[in-house]
Amino acid sequence: MKNFIKGFFVGIANITPGISGSALLVSLNLYEKCINSISNIFKDFKSNFKFLFPIAIGVFIGTFLFSNIIFYFYNNYNIITTLVFVGFIFGTIPSLFKEASKKGFKKRYILIFIFTFFIGILFLKCKTNNIVTNTNIIYLLIIGFIIGCSMIIPGISSTVILSILGFYNIYLTSINALNINFLIPIFIGITISIFLLSKLINFLLNKYFSYTYFAILGFVISTIPGLINYKIVFNNDLVIGIILSIIAFIITNNQLKKQN
Repeated sequence: MKNFIKGFFVGIANITPGISGSALLVSLNLYEKCINSISNIFKDFKSNFKFLFPIAIGVFIGTFLFSNIIFYFYNNYNIITTLVFVGFIFGTIPSLFKEASKKGFKKRYILIFIFTFFIGILFLKCKTNNIVTNTNIIYLLIIGFIIGCSMIIPGISSTVILSILGFYNIYLTSINALNINFLIPIFIGITISIFLLSKLINFLLNKYFSYTYFAILGFVISTIPGLINYKIVFNNDLVIGIILSIIAFIITNNQLKKQN
């Protein structure tokens, strides 16, 4: 049930502008376990399936149930909603840094962190107003593959990628309308991408744990400037948002301390 609930929130993150579902998996202390289970799914299928199934169901339900709700809050309470997510992300940073440093800390890890941080920042600044009209199966498979990559690499938001590709509106509409013709090839592309890339990430975590985790940490923190993309004006929404952000930080930080 705990993994289902965590998956549920990851599903919400996957359709929230600027939020990375994989970054949330890192924050919830599930990323490394999921990567290992996916990349070794056939070595111990029963055990890995038992672990991944409730998370996958949670992601699926969270994505479909909140595809409208999350955008209602973003459109009507943008500042408050954004600051709450910022609080959640900040709350994960101490735990992530502790995890990244558990095998020792070296100054060169900071260079990796800085590099991925700025890569994430540059990526989030990419924008396009083009709307895609090409929706053949091959194209949808490619779109799914790209989304899968963003779901595996922490800090890279799939919604940002879809916006860059001009496919975001079509994707959201397909989810809300449960357009199977669109969603099945996208899902197949996502599945293939996640399976292949998880093997690479698993290899990096096993061989270069600290380098990989500091790279992940840089990507995760890079999402914060991307979220706060509006002019800050002191008003009631800002005050409420800051208060809720602090609460979110405390809850997340304390929860992760208990898990560790």
